[in-house]
Amino acid sequence: MPSLTAECMNHIKDVEAKCLTIEAHKYQAITQSTIVLPKVVSKRKPIKWLHNKLFFWYKIKKLIKWADILHYTWMPIFKDERDLKLAKKLGKKIYIEWVGSDIRNPVYLQSINKYYKQAFENGYEYASFESEKQSLTNQQSFAKRQAVPLLCAEMRMYLNKNLFPHSTLLYQRINCFDIKPQFPSLQNKKPILVHSPSAKVAKGSFIIDEVIKQLGKKYELEYILLHNMPREEVLGYIQKCDIFVDQIICGSYGMASMEAMSFGKPVVCYLMPQIFENGLDASCPIVNANPDNLYEKLEDLIKDATKRNEIGKQSRIFVEQFHDVNKIAEQLLTIYKS
Repeated sequence: MPSLTAECMNHIKDVEAKCLTIEAHKYQAITQSTIVLPKVVSKRKPIKWLHNKLFFWYKIKKLIKWADILHYTWMPIFKDERDLKLAKKLGKKIYIEWVGSDIRNPVYLQSINKYYKQAFENGYEYASFESEKQSLTNQQSFAKRQAVPLLCAEMRMYLNKNLFPHSTLLYQRINCFDIKPQFPSLQNKKPILVHSPSAKVAKGSFIIDEVIKQLGKKYELEYILLHNMPREEVLGYIQKCDIFVDQIICGSYGMASMEAMSFGKPVVCYLMPQIFENGLDASCPIVNANPDNLYEKLEDLIKDATKRNEIGKQSRIFVEQFHDVNKIAEQLLTIYKS
């Protein structure tokens, strides 16, 4: 998302944007505006390790001095926060956009979401990272530098109001016009269901698998489970599916759902009431399903090709209206200038 944002902002007159990432992996989209600067080099090669350590800090300082605006995603680059300290010392304006495990507070989330609580206690992949302490520490790091939070509806739930009395709603974004919609066929009597979890417990994959297996005994369908696959391959499968099943545990949606909606697919995902209370527009066409009603929600879509097609069209309209990176880049520029 930062990479796409920087690329789009470079198309705006009198704006120059660079995206810095310290890691590139198969889930990321790397654009021409992205600088990949690895932070970690093995100490088994001491000369290379020392060179990288010195060069890394030199490069970071150079970029901080160059920029007028620093828009962080996730957390400080260094544990000692030297990058934030330098930015503050130089009078740079700092924005922070948290996106998930960086400030997700499991204590609070378990109190309002029983599905997350069950998953957290039974192999939840991010349990060792997500914590109330981690959330607070991360927020304190940016609050000390008067950073401005720009947050999607879910992340606003975890914002510490004592540190940040105000925040700006900013939808997550995608270049949806790079994706050509392929709405579910009205004639397909054997729908294709795709589920592509990055973390199976966190997404509720084992429950999803079992429910679809039961539905397969009653209806003709094809189920494709994708895991640990390159992003481009996953997108190819989503393009051809009739129903995309995202997650039924954490209570919100992210890039996978946005990409599926861009393809014009009906998306099945659990959305907590608090997501709407914190800013998600009520027109969101995602089929809201949880472990207790997933069978019924999927059955309704499997039986009705017309509904799949209609929701798919609504999905495309929604993502163009709320998640288009071009619109949000202009919104960001207005925020920066203010």
